[in-house]
Amino acid sequence: MEYVLGDVKQVFITNKVLTEAHADNLLKAFTEMKVNGIRIPLFGRDTNGVDLNPNKPMFDYFYTQALAQGFLIFANPAQGGGGARVANNMLNGTVPSVNGVQAATDELIARVLEFSAEYPDCTWLNPFNEDGRATSSTWSVDQIHEIYSTLHNNVNGAELIGPCTWGLPAAIDMFNNTNIEDYITVAASHNLGFNHGQWSTFINLAKARNLPVWDSEVNHNDAKGTGTRLEKAIENKVDGLVLYNAANAVNLNNGTLTNAVYTWMDLYLKDEAQPVNIAPTGIATQSSTNPSFNKGPELAIDGDTNGNFGGGSVTVTNGEANPWWQVDFGSDKSIGDIKVFNRTDGCCKARMSNFTVSVINSNNETVYSKTYADYPDQYIIAETGGVLGQIVRIDLDNGTNALTLAEVEVYASEITLSTTTIDNVEVKIYPNPVSEKLMISAPNTSFKNYTLYTVNGQIVLTNEINTKDVEVNVSTLSKGLYLLKLDGLNGSKMLKVVKD
Repeated sequence: MEYVLGDVKQVFITNKVLTEAHADNLLKAFTEMKVNGIRIPLFGRDTNGVDLNPNKPMFDYFYTQALAQGFLIFANPAQGGGGARVANNMLNGTVPSVNGVQAATDELIARVLEFSAEYPDCTWLNPFNEDGRATSSTWSVDQIHEIYSTLHNNVNGAELIGPCTWGLPAAIDMFNNTNIEDYITVAASHNLGFNHGQWSTFINLAKARNLPVWDSEVNHNDAKGTGTRLEKAIENKVDGLVLYNAANAVNLNNGTLTNAVYTWMDLYLKDEAQPVNIAPTGIATQSSTNPSFNKGPELAIDGDTNGNFGGGSVTVTNGEANPWWQVDFGSDKSIGDIKVFNRTDGCCKARMSNFTVSVINSNNETVYSKTYADYPDQYIIAETGGVLGQIVRIDLDNGTNALTLAEVEVYASEITLSTTTIDNVEVKIYPNPVSEKLMISAPNTSFKNYTLYTVNGQIVLTNEINTKDVEVNVSTLSKGLYLLKLDGLNGSKMLKVVKD
């Protein structure tokens, strides 16, 4: 799961967050829930242009503190039929028709633009919330196109997502009858009708447009005996979740969570740390390349595990004594499992008998080594246990022969984030949020290495700390929240980093 968002719309609509302590406790609880984003309400304005937010000062305080603590922000209109409510300058009550009403289109666009200027650090925005289908709907198709196209690239860098319809049938209808895919970066829908069987249709429509998929409003209530919306969203492997009214499960006076939340967490945090193959990020070399075949070392990290020579993705060295292949990551990385794929042709797979898999660190020390007497059929997995190393190397030790590999996958180690915390050492990280280079400033006697994780525990960067000030290049990372772990002899320290 790439994103899990806590939802605070209802507690701000009903004005339950009354003090800064309430806001702080809400954020404390969301940290414990291990969410990496928060959904906030986009309030409309009355006919005099006055914000309909019932407690704007407290809302603004919460927004500022959430950003400072590294949470990503998603905003869309308050209440069901939210876009139409904004267009009619109202929060509650019966909503007049907006279909074909140009003034309604203009007001919704104007208010979203105004909101994005006032809250410029939102990661995602959507102008609608449960605003119906594209056909026979709250808004006409032309209005939907005008709203999305006008807002696109005009909301202070926020990404548009959508359609955030009431249910999956409406979301499917929107994709089939509008061009919103030209403007959105996430395909999002509620599933309030419990139409679990339609997830596959919606996901296929989104994936055909290279869009990730969110369930934009889930809870864990099995109202129809067919499974909860949370369970079914996870079962269908959505990329993101908004935990509807999650703030209602928080005691605002002390930040504690209801017992039900831990059941949710067991679901959305289960099996989250998927291994990451870092082999393609390194530079592959080999002892030689047979000129008759011209199959270079890079073919073992091209993502193609086909072991048939005719497939064109198998490395070949000369027939020589002790041929080798290696991938160099340029600096020490946290290395977990190594998966070595052999050539599968019947004629030749036995040639890879008696080979050794090694990991060598930046000091040229071998930190892991294992020899296999039998050839892989089709692959072997070398379990390193998690070592720091710069080079993964394969040596063939069976006399004079050619080394041929179909693929080598090197997985970043899944190191636990639990740690003995060092609280008395001052650490500065800046800028934060960061777009290109993150500086870590700490006494170099306190910490020996750093590791940057996704919120799901996947390692994306790791290296040694040899000086007081360390520069970390994060320019290639995706936007979002990361965890920076600093390890020393006496314990570790964990900090949040936001990548812009």
